[in-house]
Amino acid sequence: MKPYFFIFTLLVFLLYSCTSTGSGNLKEFPDDPMGTGKSSSAGMTEKQKAALEEEKLRLRALSIISDMTLDEKIGQLFILAMRHTSNGKPALQMDDYLASYIRRYSPGGIILFSINFATPEQTRQLILDLQNTSPYPLFVTTDEEGGRVSRLGKQENMNVISLPPAADLAAMGDPALVEEASSVLAADLRDLGFNMNMAPVADITRNIPPDIIGTRSFGRDPEQTGTFVASAVAGFQKNHIASVLKHFPGHGFVNGDTHTGMVKARGDKNEFETVDFIPFIKGIEAGTDCIMTAHIQAPALTGNDEPASLSREIQTGVLRQQLGFRGIILTDAMDMGAISRYWTPGEAALKAFLAGSDIILMPASIPEARESLKKAYLEGVISNERLNDSLIRIITAKIRRGLFEESPVYIERISSETKDRNHELLLKNLNLTPK
Repeated sequence: MKPYFFIFTLLVFLLYSCTSTGSGNLKEFPDDPMGTGKSSSAGMTEKQKAALEEEKLRLRALSIISDMTLDEKIGQLFILAMRHTSNGKPALQMDDYLASYIRRYSPGGIILFSINFATPEQTRQLILDLQNTSPYPLFVTTDEEGGRVSRLGKQENMNVISLPPAADLAAMGDPALVEEASSVLAADLRDLGFNMNMAPVADITRNIPPDIIGTRSFGRDPEQTGTFVASAVAGFQKNHIASVLKHFPGHGFVNGDTHTGMVKARGDKNEFETVDFIPFIKGIEAGTDCIMTAHIQAPALTGNDEPASLSREIQTGVLRQQLGFRGIILTDAMDMGAISRYWTPGEAALKAFLAGSDIILMPASIPEARESLKKAYLEGVISNERLNDSLIRIITAKIRRGLFEESPVYIERISSETKDRNHELLLKNLNLTPK
């Protein structure tokens, strides 16, 4: 039996004793730690109930983490790409090479790309095999924003809704339609086995060259954009897909493309706080599981030239402390030019983690990045408390998405007829014609 169960039971007993002796403290926990079915939560406020559920999640996460080896703990801090198998061909099905890949790195998640998709049946089987091979449930994700960033919707044979770009959705002026669109897309993703989507984009576009984000953004107005972002988060997460807001602190007013090199944000601190932060704040209020940081320099916020993905001032200072975000912080892809041209994979991974990142996305060298974090932990640069902070956030998010149930439903099948009907109704509501 886990030691955390005894700790939890003792905590419940002590709190109950205090609250039942007239101490004036409100009861924070039920007096039914043994699961007898007699709940005392009826007298609790919604805030207290939420605090209780969070504590239960945290203790369950700690119990899971206590069973992990150090290598498995380090593995949880990475989402890795898996484009090809050993013969250089697209990774479309599980083989010995891919199974070894999963066992060697024990990643917290896998991100799939268009090259990994041939048919719905093939994709479902690939994801199911990945989950069955991994020692712990995986985040399985892709980039499915709609518009020009679409790994699945653009492939007609995959039967995933092809959404218009965010700017077009916003032009319709109806947040309910954005939520509906995200809900339909979420159902399509779950039908294939995904549990996370690298969306929505929460950046504010300025429509000023170079306009890197463009129609991927819901618009120029921060309040309106934030409302649409919150609607998208609701559509995804009510349908069991973890949402990822990107790219903090705001990628819409920069002087270049981080895929190729270092980029600097052009706004001052006031502009960040009154414009760029607003959609992220609304997404946080909507309960987003994750926020992705950008590889952009923001000296107005940091006073230096460190990119946000490596900046403690931005991740811990602004995102955690100022905006109060308690979910998962993950980096943008670390093999992008803004990072890979200036830092080694090991340096970048360690700097990002020490800055506050929980998950490192796609390091340029997996072994170097993993070894860097492991070595830093063994040498005391990364404390056990800091490592556990990230692991708790990652594991609790996976618990919320149902990945640690005894019989996790990785794939929620939808009949072709139902899916086609969902698509047809949504496209009709969007005044679009089905393909």
